[in-house]
Amino acid sequence: MTTLDPLLAADPARNATVHASAGTGKTWLLVTRIVRLLLADIQPESILAVTFTRKAAAEMQQRVTERLRGLACAAPDDLDAMLRQYGIEPDAAMRARAARLYEALLFNPYSLRATTFHAFCQELLQRFPLEAGVAPGFAISEATGILEQSAWDALVAQTATNPDSPVALALDRLVAGCDGLGSTRSALHSFLAHRSDWWAFTQGQPDALQFATRRLTELLQVDVDSDPLDGFPAAALRESLQRFAVLLGRNTTKTNTALADSLALALAAPLEPAALLDAVAPVFLTAKGEPRERKAATAQQKRLGEAGEAEFLALHERCVNALLELRDRQARCNTLHNTLAWYTAGMELLTHYQRIKQEQRVLDFADLEWLACELLNRSEHASWVQYKLDSRIDHLLVDEFQDTNPTQWRLLLPLLQELAAGQDGRGRSVFLVGDRKQSIYSFRRANPALLEEASVWLQQHLQAQRYPLDASRRSAAAIMDCVNTCLLYTSDAA
Repeated sequence: MTTLDPLLAADPARNATVHASAGTGKTWLLVTRIVRLLLADIQPESILAVTFTRKAAAEMQQRVTERLRGLACAAPDDLDAMLRQYGIEPDAAMRARAARLYEALLFNPYSLRATTFHAFCQELLQRFPLEAGVAPGFAISEATGILEQSAWDALVAQTATNPDSPVALALDRLVAGCDGLGSTRSALHSFLAHRSDWWAFTQGQPDALQFATRRLTELLQVDVDSDPLDGFPAAALRESLQRFAVLLGRNTTKTNTALADSLALALAAPLEPAALLDAVAPVFLTAKGEPRERKAATAQQKRLGEAGEAEFLALHERCVNALLELRDRQARCNTLHNTLAWYTAGMELLTHYQRIKQEQRVLDFADLEWLACELLNRSEHASWVQYKLDSRIDHLLVDEFQDTNPTQWRLLLPLLQELAAGQDGRGRSVFLVGDRKQSIYSFRRANPALLEEASVWLQQHLQAQRYPLDASRRSAAAIMDCVNTCLLYTSDAA
């Protein structure tokens, strides 16, 4: 198997996805790619480099500037060595270009754009506010905790005013299902944090809750109005339970006698289905809900006879299966009703949250992503906005792609599609880098699997090559040898 030289990924003529392990120099390679774009006479305003934090974006800008200053100040021999390190064979023209590039960048009225996803979305919405349906001059709020508290206060006041409303009942159900108010607030906070997923899931549906309910009942295979204990136990199951109680009583041990008496009393008493299930279940299931172990034994066969033991074990298996199936239906019904309560209360909390932000003319980071994504994908102006962006972006670079969330991926996809469709002779390129093992933004809905999905898409549509970076530059050789030996030993032992 041929191993690709990772430095080839820095070639501006190549579309590349880089899968880089920690400490392998992915930031160095990304900056090298930008420097080579500039050395290829690419205008800085046609380059867009996107990362996830303002600190990382500033560091990227700083490293590019330092590299260019180093080229400008280098002695001839050092300059040649630096260019070769970047994968460029120097000639007179390249040396001259490298020496003046730093000054050219300083005096260029358009700077290199190294930005974050949120800053890019904000810029996009500020350029096209009417097309995006947002108020021109909107502000960005990072104090979402205050907004969430205001929305929570509004929800509580609403349910206190109308305690019999569906929202109030849903909140009561959620408090019971989550074992307290604190866990309930955490659950509803999660609904707000993942509202982009909710909007995407229910998009285009006239009744979001009805649609979500239908999909959930299909998934769980239970009906909203069904009661899993209705008619419990059926006549055949009751007969099996009664016969088992008799055989269990004949299989005389201290435990069996106690369980047999308990089962017989429960079946004879006029108990409600839920109470009867609670009384019957311990005979067949452990405290953890697992089947009690009952198997053939010599002493047991002497007490019950061969045919009696076979019937006893068959009845045990039949009753266990019936009870496990019933418990499973109960769990699915409980999940259904708790989730529907979460949907109902979460939707109302989200309504208050969005209303408060609208009144204050502010957006938060999730709004930026969603509105920008909708502007590029679903608005009636999507094609025009994509055309305007396409005219400005020739080279797209995305850092830390493992932390991309589904909305960000849908935001990037139209830009990549425009790059793939471009037939105007412009030299254009895309470069993605990431390591799924280093994904740290799950609380922001990061999905490291999108790195693989993007790599496949780029390979299919832009003939992008995949380049691995797996040689650590961060740790000493002795440490890496020790780790690799341990991994090899663990793999062999497995």
